[in-house]
Amino acid sequence: MKATRRASTPREWALAIGGGLALSAGLVWVLRGGGEEAPPAPPLPSPPAPVVAAPLPPPAAAVSAPADLALAGLRAGPDGGMAIVVAGGKHYLLRPGRALPGGVKLLRVEPGRAILAGPSGELVLAFADAAPAMAGPSAPPGGDPTPWRLALSPLREQGRLAGWRLDNLAGLPALARAGLKSGDVLLLANGAELISEEKIMELPQELAANGRLQIVYRRGNAQREAVVTP
Repeated sequence: MKATRRASTPREWALAIGGGLALSAGLVWVLRGGGEEAPPAPPLPSPPAPVVAAPLPPPAAAVSAPADLALAGLRAGPDGGMAIVVAGGKHYLLRPGRALPGGVKLLRVEPGRAILAGPSGELVLAFADAAPAMAGPSAPPGGDPTPWRLALSPLREQGRLAGWRLDNLAGLPALARAGLKSGDVLLLANGAELISEEKIMELPQELAANGRLQIVYRRGNAQREAVVTP
């Protein structure tokens, strides 16, 4: 029996053509990337922050050792001791850690000598009998200020130096002859206030140069005066 082929109706043709067109449009849309958003462009890198050079530290001050350094006094002790050093014609009382003008610093006190930090390393100062090759006097002109400094202790009132208490007279017979006693507080010498250690160390020189010291001191609550002679 021979099969009979049915002819397509116009409606079927229209559906077929429309489906083909829709399929073609879909393929084009897919091929063109339809339905997908383009990825965002990567952000531009930020420009690097400007480099600011750190300021260089100020150069360290040069340390210079005076040419005429000499040891005038020395005391060792559990507190570190102290040394009286002559530099530039002046006397300086140094404790470990304190420096002369120019930067030379006292490191430590040893028996018979003082060790300082000089520009090229440690600098040793000793008395003439301990180091004969060392130039310079063992005692300053006008007298050794060491007994004065050892006999006096600073007295502070309301946070300021008010005077110097005379602790003993063993090394200062000139003060004993002038009538001063242990416990007296020295206030003035030749009209100048005694407000520094350097001023105390200058007293024997003033006494030698002027032949006298006009001392104002306090005993108890009363002020007194005395004339000290060599």
